[in-house]
Amino acid sequence: MRNRHTACILLTLILSVPAAGALTVVKCVDASGTVTFMDTCPPGTTKEGEKRIRGIGGIDEPTLEEISAQNPITLYTVPDCDACDLVRNALNGREPPYTEKDVQDNAELQDELKATTGGLTVPAMVIGKSVSTGYNRSAIDNLLEQAGYPEAAD
Repeated sequence: MRNRHTACILLTLILSVPAAGALTVVKCVDASGTVTFMDTCPPGTTKEGEKRIRGIGGIDEPTLEEISAQNPITLYTVPDCDACDLVRNALNGREPPYTEKDVQDNAELQDELKATTGGLTVPAMVIGKSVSTGYNRSAIDNLLEQAGYPEAAD
């Protein structure tokens, strides 16, 4: 009977996982030896292990490293640029890894910027194959979302 109850709890936890998410289930044991599986152990029980269970369909959300490898971010800037500061602050608020390139006195980077974006406008941001120039907060957020980057942590 206890195994059936445990199986029901475990199944309920698994089915409550979003389609692309994963869940960590902990094994909890009380003083009488009763084992339960939950997301956290209740008072009076001891945690005896945990297991990460893949979401329905067996797909975990990609890690930040996987997202940034697939859709790297490059920000082209120059010093003393208010719009560059705004884009940088928007990126820092979301915390994706990115590479910043100062193109002011670097002809090679200017050529790279022109080849990548079609011009010399800064700030210019490249996320994967998408390009954005100037500052537009909603456009930045949309590009980050489309690339799979997580929203800012609260």
